[in-house]
Amino acid sequence: GIDFTEIQVHTELGPAPAWYVPGKGDTWVVMVHGGNGRRQGNLHALQAFHDAGLPILDITYRNDLGAPRSPDHLIHAGATEWRDVEAAAKTAQSMGAKKLVIFGASMGGSIVGQFMVHSAEMSKVKAVVLENPMVSPPQTIDAALGGWKFVGPLARAVTGWRIGVDLDDLDLMRHPPRIKPPTLVFHGDADRDIDVNITRRFVAAAKRMDWPVQYEEFPGAGHTEEWNLDHTRYHDTVVAFLKRTLPVGG
Repeated sequence: GIDFTEIQVHTELGPAPAWYVPGKGDTWVVMVHGGNGRRQGNLHALQAFHDAGLPILDITYRNDLGAPRSPDHLIHAGATEWRDVEAAAKTAQSMGAKKLVIFGASMGGSIVGQFMVHSAEMSKVKAVVLENPMVSPPQTIDAALGGWKFVGPLARAVTGWRIGVDLDDLDLMRHPPRIKPPTLVFHGDADRDIDVNITRRFVAAAKRMDWPVQYEEFPGAGHTEEWNLDHTRYHDTVVAFLKRTLPVGG
């Protein structure tokens, strides 16, 4: 097993629990799970970061079990949740981190994306790892509707109205971050929750923006099932990416 300690991240809404896994060096990983998920969902990726020797915070965020509730109790697809990632980044620094790696899975990818766009703590981030990320909530809704394309604008408008967010603002292809660290992206071509074609478009857009993205597509993998399909490839890809992108001694 992996040794860990439960700590509290002090967010603007109150304390949110996080798992702290000790490691070596001053480059820490902050891990962000998907919507309606739990920290346990990150354990496969956590193992790779741990094997790379990095200290880790596997966090919760607003409206998670055990974490503070937002005033409306609604998920905002990253528009507000990114501030809890920022709080975790500050907590890591208070515990000795000087550099950061940020991991996001599924909707956690959208949360990480908004952290990248908005947070002043991005100056500390040296690498990003995204797994089946929601890089465009509006395109995700459109893809989920399939042949009902004419419903897409209405569905996006209703969703945005309900949560008080313009979903177009959360599209990383239309509104990319200013700081674009090396980014590793996993996606499976059998994902029925977030269409792999959206990630393919994102990777192409990133190239045009001089955003260094390494894309790893897993044939036959469903949503966040890349590790299940080929855990050796997943693990070794993460470790090699970190060795290549992080400062020596990080």
